[in-house]
Amino acid sequence: MMDRDIASKHVDVTVDAPVATDPAACAADIGQTSAQSRKTPAPSEATQSDSPRATRYTTSRTFRTALWLHRWTGLIAAPFFLILCITGTILIFHHEIDEALGQDAHVEAPAPGTPERPLAEIVTAAQATAPDRRPLGMVFDADHPERVMVALVPANERGFDAAQFVTMDVFRGTPVASVDPRWTPTGLVLRLHANWFLDLPGELIGGVIAVLVVVCLVSGIVVYGPFIKGLALGEVRRKRGRRLQQRDLHNLFGTIALGWTLLVGATGIALALGNIALKVWQGTELQRLAAAYAREAPIASGHASLDAARAAAEAARPGWRTTFILFPGSDFSTVRHYTILLVGPVGLQKRLFEIALVDAVDARVDEITQLPWYLVVTQMSQPLHFGDYGGLPLKLFWAGCAWLALFITANGAWLWWARRPRKRSRAA
Repeated sequence: MMDRDIASKHVDVTVDAPVATDPAACAADIGQTSAQSRKTPAPSEATQSDSPRATRYTTSRTFRTALWLHRWTGLIAAPFFLILCITGTILIFHHEIDEALGQDAHVEAPAPGTPERPLAEIVTAAQATAPDRRPLGMVFDADHPERVMVALVPANERGFDAAQFVTMDVFRGTPVASVDPRWTPTGLVLRLHANWFLDLPGELIGGVIAVLVVVCLVSGIVVYGPFIKGLALGEVRRKRGRRLQQRDLHNLFGTIALGWTLLVGATGIALALGNIALKVWQGTELQRLAAAYAREAPIASGHASLDAARAAAEAARPGWRTTFILFPGSDFSTVRHYTILLVGPVGLQKRLFEIALVDAVDARVDEITQLPWYLVVTQMSQPLHFGDYGGLPLKLFWAGCAWLALFITANGAWLWWARRPRKRSRAA
């Protein structure tokens, strides 16, 4: 039935063309022949779509394939994309929400001139809160330099899946009351958004959804693009029925949000593959580093101070600062080296890491390596995906685009559902 409708001589594509920018676009409306469209239109009603060229395009294999892809990828992704739009909006403002709910650890300002406590002392104090665990790493927060997080894991663990994070005051060397960031309200929202509470399988599911969204967008451009010249951007026909009005809004907002939705979809795919990229790095570059220092003896005693290792890494890259220290014997370091992640001072360098291997015995910097390209893509995708790098104005813009996408998705699903009674009536 649909193919016969598409081939109809008097198709009004300017009315029924779907938007190319949403996961639930009502693409099936293209080619649908209404009661009025069966009549020969008056000359004043003729449109560009009545030309033989337009008719040939709407009956082409390219058009029908793109229409099928646009409809079904959009409908499959729609319920998931609705959830992602809502949770993504919350995550844009996660810092503000955490502070408002009191979930952010608060450290009282020290007296002027108070020096920071030695890192080893901070680690020892953190370990005293859980004597059955050992320290595996330290996380430094550029936005809150007055505190540091120490990751404690069971004695035989090498990874961070079972880590317990203790927030420490760097000036007093004492624990700070805090909650595990994975179990705060925004932490739970992040887990839902990132992996549907399913860890790696959930991340891959999210990647599939992002692929469906991108395919829907691209196929929608193929369907809608040839007819854009026949439409006035922003025109909403309010006196020709609710359904046509909603479709015009659908097309208008979809066109506005096209670039943003493509960006978020593409970066969502990259982020969904982030853990896989990290495992590839572990199996290649990290294994190369481990093999290069395989002859070095594991550390038994006589560690260099953490402060010396940190200072050596930062001296090797002037202007760069430490954001993560991984202790020897973790999944991301050798048996002899601290792995120290450094971030740059300005521009894109603030979002990228360089990795310094520092000998844990004498604080010698043995090697500094850059991230491989696939981890660079993952790192750069995060700020682009969440829009949290340009202050409040960019956050508000990102939130507005997310709600536009939310409207387009729900609106497109409604348009698809609303045409079903008409289709049954036409069949009868």
